[in-house]
Amino acid sequence: MYKMGKMNAKAPDLKSIGCFVLDMDGTVNLGQTPIKGAKELLDLLHGRGISYYFFTNNSSKSPMGYVEKLERLGFENVTLDSIMTSGDVMVHYLKTHCEEAPKVYLAGTPELEAQFRQTGIVLEPAGCSTADFAVLGFDTTFDFEKADTLCRLAAQGVPFVATNIDRVCPLEGDRFWPDCGSMAAMVTHATGVEPVFVGKPSAETVNYILDKTGMDRSRVAMVGDRLYTDIKTAVNGGITGIAVLSGEISYEDIEQGDVAPDYILDSVYDIYTALK
Repeated sequence: MYKMGKMNAKAPDLKSIGCFVLDMDGTVNLGQTPIKGAKELLDLLHGRGISYYFFTNNSSKSPMGYVEKLERLGFENVTLDSIMTSGDVMVHYLKTHCEEAPKVYLAGTPELEAQFRQTGIVLEPAGCSTADFAVLGFDTTFDFEKADTLCRLAAQGVPFVATNIDRVCPLEGDRFWPDCGSMAAMVTHATGVEPVFVGKPSAETVNYILDKTGMDRSRVAMVGDRLYTDIKTAVNGGITGIAVLSGEISYEDIEQGDVAPDYILDSVYDIYTALK
């Protein structure tokens, strides 16, 4: 069953969890290959009526894009409602921190822009003189005009918020792209203004999850392969943290780190066997 198993004696039994929030790459798939047991786990959860969601910090793609990706990998019963992104958390944050429809300058991809507009958020153009918020996503279309607008707004006191803290987005072949955290660091270096990050591992992410699922935090588990995003989210938000060793982290990383998961498992296959 488990290689390591339950680490926190006070953590709830896996069979009492009513909602599993799963990271994607490294947790249910590695690149274009599903991880052993992931499909079986999702089929089991679906058959028993146990809620499950996929959460990614990557805001560059639309939620529908992730539905299509998971379907291509052979996962069934994946709907738009089962996808959560840091872009969704950002929309939740903006709307709960503004009494009216927020007027936002967004440095983000066309997909993220469309996602914002669909929720009623008003997007201001590059070069705008003011906004309710200056927002940075993982923007693969980032350019100097966007950087200039973000810096100018942040410097004049417009709240500077960013979708995710990740420094890089890993690619196949040991390559990577600079991610939102690195882009934000440039704005901070120029202005001295630190952003508020709202994706994993912020408590805002857990607030969004609890709001969306209607679950009590004692029955929600975050499953992932990164200590500083997935497991730290669980710790920050008071939900169960399940670390899987199928992706980025090793058992030695956990031993040497300062973020303690409630469970350490080889992979999601161990959740499947525990529930079966």
